[in-house]
Amino acid sequence: MGLWVKLPLENGEEVLCVKTGAVLIPGTELALIGGILVLTNRRLYHGPLDTRLLGQLLSRFADAVGPTGSGELIDLLIEWSNKARTVPLTAIASATAIRTSSIRITTQDGKHRDFGIAASWKSPVWSRRNPPHRDEMLAAILRATEAARQE
Repeated sequence: MGLWVKLPLENGEEVLCVKTGAVLIPGTELALIGGILVLTNRRLYHGPLDTRLLGQLLSRFADAVGPTGSGELIDLLIEWSNKARTVPLTAIASATAIRTSSIRITTQDGKHRDFGIAASWKSPVWSRRNPPHRDEMLAAILRATEAARQE
């Protein structure tokens, strides 16, 4: 079991950029789910921190000492939080920098997802080290989406 939940690469897929990233609480720069943000020549995905083992332990403990159904609730929460979230490059309408260290991805259907980018997993959201990493990922996303449109 690795530190991050990773998606296997598809045939012909190559990794273009990897940064420490998080799915954000809407309207903030606070991480809802920390992990890595991976850009390939086909998709952008967030691989969350793998908390499945911890979740199993918490679930067993909750079943033993908590109210009925608490272990099942923890299982559902852990399953949801350990799911890699993917956006195909062909679905991306725009990518823009927002706030200090975040990127907003807007898809063709008008929905958007905000991702925080950090210099490292120890970097606070206000760190001056974060914007260059955000800008590097943003530039890579813009290049990759343009290339995907050309294909």
